[in-house]
Amino acid sequence: MKRKTNVVRLSGNPKRAKRIGVRPSSADYEADNLSNVIKAFEVDNAKQLSVENTVKYFVPPKNFENLFTRKNHILLGARGSGKTTWVRMLAHDHVLLAARQPGVSHQYARTALSNHVIGIYVPTNIGLIGSLKNKPWQSEESAEKFFQWRLNLQSCTALIPTIRSCIDHYISDDAHRALAELKICRALSEHWFPTRSSNCRNLGALRFELATLETQKITNISMLRARSISSDQVIDYFDGDLFHPIKYAIQVLTFFIGIPEEAVWMLCIDEAEYLSEAHHRILNTHLRAASGNLVFKIATMPFAHHTLATNAADPVRDGHDFDYIYVDRSPVNNRQKDEIEFLKFAREVFQRRVSFLNVGRDKLTLHELLGASSLLDEKLVQTDADLKYFMDLLEKHANPVTIERAKRLLASDMRKFRNEISRKMHGALVLREAISGNIGNSKPNVYSGELTVVRCSDGNPRRLMRILNALLKNITSAQAASIKYPLDAALQNEVLETIARDTLNRVQSEPPYGVQVHEYLMKIGEYMKRNFRGKRLGSDFVSSILVSKDDGELIQRFIKQAVQLTLLTPAAENSHNGPNATVEGEFHFAFLFSPLFGLLPRRNRSQRLPKILSEELKSVPVEQQMQGTLEFL
Repeated sequence: MKRKTNVVRLSGNPKRAKRIGVRPSSADYEADNLSNVIKAFEVDNAKQLSVENTVKYFVPPKNFENLFTRKNHILLGARGSGKTTWVRMLAHDHVLLAARQPGVSHQYARTALSNHVIGIYVPTNIGLIGSLKNKPWQSEESAEKFFQWRLNLQSCTALIPTIRSCIDHYISDDAHRALAELKICRALSEHWFPTRSSNCRNLGALRFELATLETQKITNISMLRARSISSDQVIDYFDGDLFHPIKYAIQVLTFFIGIPEEAVWMLCIDEAEYLSEAHHRILNTHLRAASGNLVFKIATMPFAHHTLATNAADPVRDGHDFDYIYVDRSPVNNRQKDEIEFLKFAREVFQRRVSFLNVGRDKLTLHELLGASSLLDEKLVQTDADLKYFMDLLEKHANPVTIERAKRLLASDMRKFRNEISRKMHGALVLREAISGNIGNSKPNVYSGELTVVRCSDGNPRRLMRILNALLKNITSAQAASIKYPLDAALQNEVLETIARDTLNRVQSEPPYGVQVHEYLMKIGEYMKRNFRGKRLGSDFVSSILVSKDDGELIQRFIKQAVQLTLLTPAAENSHNGPNATVEGEFHFAFLFSPLFGLLPRRNRSQRLPKILSEELKSVPVEQQMQGTLEFL
């Protein structure tokens, strides 16, 4: 059945039309609208968004408000899951802006302000990580001191936007705001850089002096090390105990702004997976110790809280010293009566990005853009024509047991037939028919539609943004003469397959085990492809893998890195949050790879990973097995 499309012809430039006094056509508005929508999805990384856009585009998850408490948290999320957005949205300047947005979804921000919960976002950017790892340290003690200095300086630099937002929130009079800013800058600069404290009369000058201090310190250390002189001779205020400078700064702000003593201050540290085990041990020490009104929110990847050890004899304990919070959203699994959480999230993300555009038409929805999904949307077998088409496909592709059962239920219980046969088999039959009919240069079009696109993003917001961005860019280059909603199904299929192939190829360059991860993913995908295509269809097929703790180190490290990259997703009952936890249980192959291997993006049964790898090996000649083993080693 053909999908209904809205065709819009592009004719001219609306800005030019307005300039010469000609009223722009609806097509001009439509083209301009699509151009604006494309811009809204060009940036898929939260680190590259402005504060204003981060707040506008943020869709608060259900458990987000639970972070605004006097408790230490470690946020676990795969790459692209939204960890950076979460910790950024904890920052006071973001919360203050969010509280001004209408609607109940931003009530968490208004509650946080009324409870005096103040966040400070500390990015552990690539400059910080690189400077920690590329120094020829003479001792572990020197490395630890330099880490403390960098983090002290980084924390105080990160405090400056929070100083501004606190002044604006707690002080209403402009003259009093200016006076408070002056007093705070002078009080802090007297300790941070006493010889130049008179230069700091505003927050801009304070930020500049911190940048100058950082540059001078690193230059001096490099010069001293070139002469084999200890860097201990280059000492400043930030070489003191870790987090002492930020704690003193909090006292200064509390005094001059009039912030209540019971206020909770959250230090939100991003991308801690790039820090070393020694750095995590230092941070754990502060999680373990009482820090007054300062708490920590640390974002890292699954399996990347490197240790529970501290610099004391006692380790930190989950549930006592901190709680793990899972950022990853559950990917869309199977169609249910209620909308799946991530499908609703995807729709709201899309709507938020387009709702702030100044366009001349009704807001475009995600379903309008992508259309229905022939693979995943429920197909009700109601008419005689529907029933004949379905039974013809069943006779052509299903196994004898399934065909016989379908005929029996069709004759005796139509409700059971629809629930147990039609609903479960429809997508698989449509896919098998599409595969068998795809010959020559014809392009497949079954991997398309709103639910398929959302499902192929595997609950990963960045992956969803990347797919939508690629679709929108392709539509402008591929259809110069017209825009069609929904977007062409073959184009959607092509974009999904291209992104899947590109993702799989890029894995090989991912440290530390990218080559192995790529190899195993290929073997899993080919196995599932043979399992789905190599026999007549029943109601089950392989979509997941099973591993046990005894399967060996190679499988352990493959699973961990694949989960970190959202190439495998743990089953709902899996919870692997310890630093050295042994992984076991069921893991789902990413739906992203469905178009690449010709799989149905739907959860079904699992197969032991060692069996998959061994069956793949059996199909290779012994000489190639030996050669491949030698190359891998």
